[in-house]
Amino acid sequence: MPTIKEAQIMVRDLEKEKGFSNSISDKIIWMAEELGELCHAYKHNDNEKMAEEAVDVFFFVASILEKLDVDGDKIFKEKLRQNMERIAVANGQEQHFDSK
Repeated sequence: MPTIKEAQIMVRDLEKEKGFSNSISDKIIWMAEELGELCHAYKHNDNEKMAEEAVDVFFFVASILEKLDVDGDKIFKEKLRQNMERIAVANGQEQHFDSK
């Protein structure tokens, strides 16, 4: 099982091999399109397609992290630690973390 940082490198190498854009703005737009496809699969209750689209979203997250030259594992652990120290707020459909 690869780490987030290893996934970043694998996605970077794949994008380089395939000649994909290196622009963060392109990556964000394409990630939003993949998120839309995930939502569409959800609306149609297609779990297999939802899983596939979720991985596509992750590919773009990994690509953006790599382009930013950050260690995704370190960032994930730090953000998880921060969120564990916050208060979970659920109000209807809205879910987020607030400071204590």
